[in-house]
Amino acid sequence: ITRIEGHLKIEATVDGGEVKDAKCVGTLFRGFEIFMKDRDPRDAVHITQRICGVCPTSHGTTAALNLDSAFGVADKIPNNGRILRNLIQGANYIASHIVHFYHLAALDYVDVTEVADYDGTDPELLKVKDFIARALAAGDMSMPAPFYPRYEGDYRLPKKVAQAAVAHYVEALNMRRLAHELSAIYSGRMPHSVAVVAGGVTSHPSIDSIS
Repeated sequence: ITRIEGHLKIEATVDGGEVKDAKCVGTLFRGFEIFMKDRDPRDAVHITQRICGVCPTSHGTTAALNLDSAFGVADKIPNNGRILRNLIQGANYIASHIVHFYHLAALDYVDVTEVADYDGTDPELLKVKDFIARALAAGDMSMPAPFYPRYEGDYRLPKKVAQAAVAHYVEALNMRRLAHELSAIYSGRMPHSVAVVAGGVTSHPSIDSIS
């Protein structure tokens, strides 16, 4: 499994071209369950976010929701606190889905080399074309990450579709940045928000931040 966010192993038993058995195994133990013990429970919001740099907000929000219940304030969250939590979580939801679809999974379906002979005027595709040309000139196809290493074979997408998908890939980098900025307005920073806490958030909506 390539470009997965995390550490995962798949073992499959194949007989005559048919998968007879498969096992999915997480291969990295990080010990959050252990080093969270005996900590101030309010630390959980910040510590659990370190589980992931792509989707930290969901872990922090989950910890905050549990603290709301533990402290008996789950039904006392101010409306602004609830709304801002949702905006912070929603922005990270957008960013996380963009990175999963475009920047982790799409390259296994899109042949980036279809851009090597692009003859149009799209500035983003011209940048990728130049990027590939410089790697080819250097004779090192392992150099231009994240486009390599790559599968060799039939990607099944017509050239024009592949080129459009590569343009979307590049555009998605900027859209993900905007989603991070959206979250950071109310969460203080992204990744690893500092504003979500038990009882609500530490930030408040202002005219400037809303604008």
